Amino acid sequence: MTASTDHPTMSQAEAVALGFAGFNDVPHKPIDVPDGEYTITARTSDGRRVTFCFLPDRERSPAGFVDIQYHDVIWTVCADRKFVVGSVMDAHGRQ
Repeated sequence: MTASTDHPTMSQAEAVALGFAGFNDVPHKPIDVPDGEYTITARTSDGRRVTFCFLPDRERSPAGFVDIQYHDVIWTVCADRKFVVGSVMDAHGRQ
């Protein structure tokens, strides 16, 4: 099994200083994702779950894209100030 590098929780500024992206001025949990297929899973205090599945373009290469699934609610994506509402699907488009 390939392991990630799990950094301690830190401030946004500390994460950015290490080369990670920052998003809002709240605590950040930086993780170095290994090459190949890899999933990070998280759960909120009320039981809602989210997964981030990193998938390579070719075997054992760095992630070419990420499939983000919010499993317990219908999700909303905001891109270029346009909102899209969808349902949960896997990486192959199956619900």
